[in-house]
This record gives sequence, structure tokens and C-alpha cells, in this order.
Amino acid sequence: MLRKTDPETIAPYLKDASNFSGGRAQEVVIPENREELAEFLKANDEPITVAGAGTGLTASRIPLDGIVISLERFRRLGPVTAGSIAVGPAVTLQNLNDFLAGSGWFYPPNPTEWLASVGGTLATNASGSRSYKFGATRAFVLEAEVVLGDGRSVVLRRGQTVNHPLVMCDGSRIEFPAVRYLSPDCKNAAGYFVRPGMDWLDLFIGSEGTLGVFTGCRLQLLPAPAEFLSGVLFMEEEESCWHLLKHIRESSQEFISPCSLEYFDSRSLQRLRSKFSGIPESAQAALFFEQDVARKEDYDRTLEAWYDFLEGETVLLDNSWFAQSLKDVERFHEFRHALPLMINEENSRLGRVKMGTDLAAGNDHFLDMMQMYRDQLTTTDIDYAMFGHIGDNHLHINLLPKPDQVDHARQVYAKLVDQVLKWGGTVSAEHGIGKLKKEYFSRMVGAEGLEELKKIKKALDPLNRLGRSNLF
Repeated sequence: MLRKTDPETIAPYLKDASNFSGGRAQEVVIPENREELAEFLKANDEPITVAGAGTGLTASRIPLDGIVISLERFRRLGPVTAGSIAVGPAVTLQNLNDFLAGSGWFYPPNPTEWLASVGGTLATNASGSRSYKFGATRAFVLEAEVVLGDGRSVVLRRGQTVNHPLVMCDGSRIEFPAVRYLSPDCKNAAGYFVRPGMDWLDLFIGSEGTLGVFTGCRLQLLPAPAEFLSGVLFMEEEESCWHLLKHIRESSQEFISPCSLEYFDSRSLQRLRSKFSGIPESAQAALFFEQDVARKEDYDRTLEAWYDFLEGETVLLDNSWFAQSLKDVERFHEFRHALPLMINEENSRLGRVKMGTDLAAGNDHFLDMMQMYRDQLTTTDIDYAMFGHIGDNHLHINLLPKPDQVDHARQVYAKLVDQVLKWGGTVSAEHGIGKLKKEYFSRMVGAEGLEELKKIKKALDPLNRLGRSNLF
């Protein structure tokens, strides 16, 4: 087991994509295997923070004290067996997708950051654009090896429900506490997943390193589609895009079944025009769509079905983009991913703070939510851009205040949160809570809900050693 105590060697583990500062740790521990990790934890009495790849946006992996555990040597990958694959937590999504290329299988969850570690995606229940059809990470985890903060280990498998005690490898048992809290009924990555009769496995997924340490998992794969059909649809009014989405959801046409639906508002397109030619000048909104096509012979029929469907919509059909080649597909994906990078560069150049929402609500509130966002945003002089996973009612609103507008931006953010919570939504649909969104999480679950979630934490980590300052 490697142990780092020099401040210079610890420093890289005190950073992530959130740009949170103030992290500190006395040591970084890098075990070689699960047994070594378990023995270390049995003898440890310091706070533990698990370090993922550093792609997270909520500072979950940044310690405020104690010891960092890095699982960077847990790199097991493969083989594919009966449509599933064994994966170590340090394997990145890029590693996994490269390994599966040409195998006839694919792993549907596709978070934007492909350098994310698989362990990190389990810890946050990461999703991505294809979650509209396939769901988030939780839906594709068949089993996981977990070590608790006290060194006890367990293999969690589907079918092991919280209705029965969790039996650890040493024979000890943990009862799931009686709680009334339930997770919101929408895309959600805020706090512990709680449902009646759920699997223990589902509780650990998305727990942000506060309940246990993932040392391995088995992931469900799907047969790789023969093709992906993709396009970027432009509209002259933002409302046209909102109603198009509603019609797509309600469509019963055989070949209209997208896996990705991504929205770009007028201010997003204004920024993207500087990098991408061919965006119609009259366009005020765009919808990126992608659909998996199982058989190559169905591709043309699927494309024709989309054309027929869109002819009845208020889409600038002649000026919209449809992929004709692999190069087009790559360009459309670049279009989808470019905006966050452009905004980050813009913020750095202007010395500006970004406040990005991660809110989502249920389908019943979709149109009201979109109208509320626009009403709140257009009545302020703060710059902003709205884009993201519209299929899941999950838009990222980037508030871009000048230095003297930061307090006002926080007030606008709070108003958006308040309304989404009134609709039974979530303050975090995909990035988690970590250390940065605890205030909003507390408002979301309420004082009673918070105490019930702490009961779950105490049952599995009674000494509060893991992920301290995350969630609570």
C-alpha cells in the first residue's frame, strides 16, 4: 500500500472540476486490493474521503480533513460475460467504451465527462443525455463490492432488499432503519435513494462516498445498436421547442423513439454561432436528438419517420441538420458539448462567477417549469444561458452575473429552487449535493427528512468516518 504525506503529492487530490478551494488532508492512502483497504479501515479512526477522477462539480471528493483514499490501482476490466462486465472503480468511461468497441455491446450511460471514473459515476448515480431513454447509472449496476468505514465488506446483488438485513461477509447484520422519507419521483441525484422494498444496492449508488467504498462492480450491457440517427432541429420560437418535446413524448409512431433530447435556448445559440456555421439567423431555439437504431436496414425508415413527424411541427426543417455520415455525428456531438466549455472560457476571461442549476421536476410540470424559467430570467439584467436534458425536464440554467450582481443572482437561483421544490422536484438531477449544495438539499428534504436520512447514515457508518461534510 502506497502512502503519501508530502504536501506536494497530496495537492492533486485536493482539486476537482468544482474549483472548490480549502481542501486539506494529512495523508493519501493508495491500497492495492480490497483486502488491504479493509485492513487499513479496521485500524483507522480518521475521517475518510474517497477520491474519484476529479470530474465532479460539487466537491464531493475534496476532503476538509483526515485521509484521502484513492482507488487508482483498482483497474479490473472485463471480460464480457452474458451481457455484463466486471469493472474496477478506477476504470474511466473512456476506458470502458474503448474496451467495448467492436464487441457488439455498449454501456448506455454517457455523462458528458468521459474521463470520469466508474466508481465516481456509481457514487453520484451519474447520467447524461441518453438517460431520457435508458436511465441513469443505477439502472445498469447488477452488483457491487463495497467496504464500509469500519472495514467490513459486502457484495451487494440485485434482489437483496432492505426488507431484510444486510448480511456482511463476516456474518454481521445491518437493519435498514424505519423512515418515511421517499426520493422525489423525477430524475434525481440528491441524497440517498429511498423507495419501499428497494435493493440495498440502490441505496449505495448515489450516496456520494458517505456509506461505503466501491471496490468493484458488475455492469449490465445492452446489444450495441447498428447505427445512431442524430440531428439538430432549429425553431424560430423557444415555445415551439417546448411543444415539440411534448409531441415527441406523446407520439406512438413506431420509429420515433429518441434516446437523447437536448435543448438550447436563444442565448445558447447566440454563443454557438461564433463556432458553428449554418445556424439559421432566425433560430431562437434548437433541439439535438439522437436515436439508437437496432438494425442497419431500419435506418432509412427511421429517418423518413422523423421527416414525416416533423413536417407537422413548427420546425425550420429545410435549415435543420441531419447526420449523413459519421463525421456529421461527431460534429453534432461537438455542438452538444461545446457550450459548457465556451461558457467556462468566457467566465475565466471575464473573471465572472457561474451559478449553474441542476434542477428537475416531473412531466406534469414541464411547460409550467419552462415558462417559469423564462419569466424569472428575462425580468433580470443578469446574463444567462439555458441548455441541457430537456427530455428529463432537467435544464442547466447558467446564471452569469457581473461582480456586483452576485447577490442578486443568488436570489434568482433561490426563487427557481423554491418553485421547483413546490412541484416536488429536486435540487440535483445528476451532479449530486457534495459540499456545495447542502443548503438547497436541506430545503428540499426538510428538517424531518434530513434526520431520517441521518438515521440511514448512522446505521451504515455509525462513527461518521466516510465522506464527512458531503450531504449533511
